[in-house]
Amino acid sequence: MYGLLGKVLTHSFSKDIHEFFTDCKYTLFESDNLKEFFEYIPFSGINVTIPYKHDVIPYLDELSEEAHVLQAVNTIINKSGKLIGYNTDYYGLEKALSYANITVKNQEIIIVGNGSTSRTIAYYCKHNSAKNITILARNPKKNEYHFTDVDNFNSATIIFNATPVGMFPNNNHPFPIDLSKLPHLTSAVDMIYNPLRSSLLIAAKKRNIQTLNGLFMLISQAVKSIELFHDVTISDDVVQQYYNDLLFKMTNIVLIGMPMSGKSFFARIIGQKYDKDVIDLDNMIEQENHMSIQQIFEKYGEATFRSIEKNIVYKCSKEHNKAISCGGGVVLDPDNIDYLKQNGVILYLDMPLDLLKRCNPRNRPLLQNPANLEKLYYDRNDLYRNSADIIIPKNTFNKNITEGIIEVKINEYFNS
Repeated sequence: MYGLLGKVLTHSFSKDIHEFFTDCKYTLFESDNLKEFFEYIPFSGINVTIPYKHDVIPYLDELSEEAHVLQAVNTIINKSGKLIGYNTDYYGLEKALSYANITVKNQEIIIVGNGSTSRTIAYYCKHNSAKNITILARNPKKNEYHFTDVDNFNSATIIFNATPVGMFPNNNHPFPIDLSKLPHLTSAVDMIYNPLRSSLLIAAKKRNIQTLNGLFMLISQAVKSIELFHDVTISDDVVQQYYNDLLFKMTNIVLIGMPMSGKSFFARIIGQKYDKDVIDLDNMIEQENHMSIQQIFEKYGEATFRSIEKNIVYKCSKEHNKAISCGGGVVLDPDNIDYLKQNGVILYLDMPLDLLKRCNPRNRPLLQNPANLEKLYYDRNDLYRNSADIIIPKNTFNKNITEGIIEVKINEYFNS
């Protein structure tokens, strides 16, 4: 029997990963009693997650070098009744940083958090010749510092987040460190993989800092434990392909652009082509409020509509594997874009003004006066461009041509 031991495992990806690479059933064990688990659950191999990575150690007969040094175990093998504990997080971190071409040698490192993950990162950085390692925490221990001491370490070049701040379902909890106080940062690494872009990574991306989430590390440490469980070797190419496929599956494709640019239509095309569920934000707003968009504008005004829209965006941003069509004004609130980028890649359908003028603006509350169209276009075009990860030039009414451009651009983005 193989599985995962933890306290709350509702959103774990471990089962999917292990059952992809092996034919063995993988069970999630949520337990409040470690003593009973080790007495009554017969297993061949078990993974361990928070809060038990340290607490399982007294039940084990032997520890690997990494597990002993870190005093944290995430993999246990039962060898004829002898329980041996390993730490594959170190291996996973090493693989993830190598994948992203992030080198800690001679770098000044800040690690946020002081739990078992923090110790793993510090151990890795020390053994790979980091110039300096500083740990910042809410409740610092000896030789550690509080978050507010960040000003004293403004020469840092790489920051790691080893806390759950910003992790699902609390995606929007602000990261405790202001990155503007770290002007020399070149890389930001977050152990969180849900959302794909945490509050730290979104802030780093805005400052053109390289980012890496925890997904590749999650997969790599799981693969290492599978190799230990089953005495097999899984090639890097197979792991890379699995990562690429899982990343694309987890990612929302979000369409923004002017009213009448075809967002709803192409969201349906994308959903069908890539097997993603379709969400039309304007339709959701109408369904939840039992009114049309135009009626909401007329009865309550634009400010109320934007507040309703923001709540819907916030809710949908936590989803995965969706094709999302947004209302034309979603870019007016920067928070909306931050929400949508957490799990989404944003496509701007860039339809030129002369084509927009040839569309029928029925049921478009802001375009009932034709003079508004041109003003809206020039007011919003830069917002769309600055928000987008991918810009789709839509210079034709030929849907097949635009669909082809979207496919090419999406492939380029995910294979770059």
